[in-house]
Formats: sequence, C-alpha cells, structure tokens
Amino acid sequence: MIRTEIQIRFNDMDPMRRVNNASYSAYLELARLDFCNRYLSVSQLEDIPFVMARVEMDLIASVLPGDSIYIHTWVSKIGTSSWEFSYEIKNQKTNVLYVKAKTIQVYFDYRAQTKLPIPNEFRNCLEKEMG
Repeated sequence: MIRTEIQIRFNDMDPMRRVNNASYSAYLELARLDFCNRYLSVSQLEDIPFVMARVEMDLIASVLPGDSIYIHTWVSKIGTSSWEFSYEIKNQKTNVLYVKAKTIQVYFDYRAQTKLPIPNEFRNCLEKEMG
C-alpha cells in the first residue's frame, strides 16, 4: 500500500470552507504519481504506459481547513490490459475516512496510440501493490 501525504492548498477550498469536490481528483493524481515514481522510469510524457479510463468517488466527510490528510493507494484488480487502483483519503491524526475512490487504468502505448496487454514486468509491479 502506498501512502501519499497531501498538502491542502488555499485554492483547494470552496466558499463553504471545505475542500472542493474537484480537488479530490487532483489528490488521486498525486497518489498515482507516487506509484509512477516508485515503479517507472519516465523521461518523456510518452513513457507513461497507461491512460486513465474511469474515476469513481464516494465523498464521505468534508476535509476542512487545518485537517492533515493522506491517501492510501493499492491495486485492487488486475486484468489483461487494465487494472484498478483503490484509494482512501484519511485524516492523519484521527484516521477519519473522507473519501473512497477507484480508478481504472489501461496499459497504453502513446507512440503507437494503442492499448496493449500488461507486460509481465509491469504486472509484477502491480502485484506488489495488491491489497
């Protein structure tokens, strides 16, 4: 399981003084970046071997100014050419659960503009993060 600490920025807030719903997608992107930094060598954008195909989120509680949060990320399903990341956004001090989310990524060759089966070497990386 990958743990990503998130710094809440002032512009993440909405007029109701809570993290805006749209900001949570950006937080998930930071968690995926942690996965990429751990397992991939990316020197050009085209080296990223996947495209995101789906996002689903359940907003359970509001993140408020002053809250310290983190994301737990793990691989919850692996298919032939796609896999699912699951996420939980929680309070660092109280472990209160704010968001549960899932994203589906498809293994993709940007240079050839085509999806591909997940290669064994990359599948092994995904399996290391199975939760």
